[in-house]
Amino acid sequence: MNQKMNIVIVGLGNIGSYFYDYLKKNKNILFNKANTIPNILYVSAKSFTKKRNFSLPKKLWLKDYLSATKMKDVDIIIELIGGAEGPAKKLVFEALKNKKHVITANKALVAKYGDNFLKLQKKVM
Repeated sequence: MNQKMNIVIVGLGNIGSYFYDYLKKNKNILFNKANTIPNILYVSAKSFTKKRNFSLPKKLWLKDYLSATKMKDVDIIIELIGGAEGPAKKLVFEALKNKKHVITANKALVAKYGDNFLKLQKKVM
């Protein structure tokens, strides 16, 4: 059985852009390894007009990044904003409150709030 994993990527800087491109180019490899198709539903970034090395369909853009935390068809939110405060913190807390899986490369955020994230996750699950 093929299963799609519906993903939202928030943050399209160096890491976010690379990750988006990697998922797009390596769907078959990832499917063969995990029997799951990574399906990028939406992306969100601070700047919609920034020039990037790849094209993004306009239908993928999510203007309000926090709305991803309440969408029923979203399985995983990938936080690649950066920083331990502000939008990154808000996104992860809201995602966990709404029982969404979160992946982050944000070491500062995890170092500062990791215990809080675990407590919240245990409380809502």
